[in-house]
Amino acid sequence: MDYLDRIENPMEWEKYYAYCENSGHIGKRDLFVLREYIDGRRYNAVLENIKNNVPFPYPKKFILNKVGADKKRIVYSYDEAEKYVLKIIAFLLHEKDKIFADNLFSFRHDQGVRKAIEYLVNKPDISEYYSYRLDIHDYFNSVNVKRILPRLQKVLENERATYNLIEEILKNPFVIGEDGEIIEERKGIMAGVPISSFLANLYLTDLDWHFQDRGIIYARYSDDIIVFAKSRAELEEYREYIESYLSQEGLKLNPKKIYYSEPHEQWSFLGIKYKDGVVDVSDVSLKKMKAKMRRKARALYRWKKRNNASSERAIKAYIKVFNNKLYNNPNKNELTWTRWFFPLINTSESLHKLDGYMLECIRYIATGKHTKANYNLRYHTIKEYGYKSLVNEFYRKKQHKLQEDNCFEEFLIY
Repeated sequence: MDYLDRIENPMEWEKYYAYCENSGHIGKRDLFVLREYIDGRRYNAVLENIKNNVPFPYPKKFILNKVGADKKRIVYSYDEAEKYVLKIIAFLLHEKDKIFADNLFSFRHDQGVRKAIEYLVNKPDISEYYSYRLDIHDYFNSVNVKRILPRLQKVLENERATYNLIEEILKNPFVIGEDGEIIEERKGIMAGVPISSFLANLYLTDLDWHFQDRGIIYARYSDDIIVFAKSRAELEEYREYIESYLSQEGLKLNPKKIYYSEPHEQWSFLGIKYKDGVVDVSDVSLKKMKAKMRRKARALYRWKKRNNASSERAIKAYIKVFNNKLYNNPNKNELTWTRWFFPLINTSESLHKLDGYMLECIRYIATGKHTKANYNLRYHTIKEYGYKSLVNEFYRKKQHKLQEDNCFEEFLIY
């Protein structure tokens, strides 16, 4: 049965809601909005318009400025009524997951960053390999619609109405700009639109299968790709194949994000770095978190001076912000360092650096300076304000995991 027919059935929406509720991918507020949307059957009007060949609304274009960088990101969005219809279609498209190779880790229910890293670092001789890593520039918005549609048509040969809807959406050249003006532009598969993640997986699936079928160590997460080879000559062959393939698809590489490594040298992928069995937080991820800490410390220092507030109050506010980011955000859909990095890394080296930097930022909030006098604010006082050490938390969780494993082994024995 076509997806558009299936989602006329309220039970399909209940399955989607249950998935959202259990996966932890969305917060309580968004779950509440989805619940109201389903209960009010607001999708019926959208489905009726599609059946009656009413043109699908234009998407809205947003330009997002990346904090602390000059880079801008273009994303697209639809109003709530259309957005949730596209979300449930994206959810149902996971049924097509078998068309993808095992080395693709993005936007799949049984894959993800953790699986990608485990897949790579668990290769017994991975340290002996050369590697080449690349990033595709503006991937989603650069996809050639004319080239992806025949592939999508083949995948959705039994869901013709759904294909026709996606075709209409992708072929429509008009968007609503930030000023409300309707503009015409090339927008690819539109980053931010729910179905774009499936399309991003689909567009390069032949590239993924090329390497899997040949038993080559390769991993892709959307627009990030890394490949390994036993020799420089092999690596050059793989590089040429990838770059030629991407060029034929109308895609460009980000020249600032091309990296090579030789045997026993460090390589990085998806926020993790690896060298001779040691798995740690990547230098880029560490730099980004330090930048967040620095910006927040400066902002809170200015706030303290402007409002004549106490250092204790400003520091406690700072610690609360980063305790949420690093450890215990109550919203399960928002990743913390504990949830993201701790299960992957096996060293505390980067955590130690970040602990030290956070303490510097906290002492800066107290004085507005970076001098030895900052150490008048003692470590035990900072701990009383709520500070927690990443290193201590990392080893505490490791010990807890070890105890759980030992208990399980004893259970099996007895």
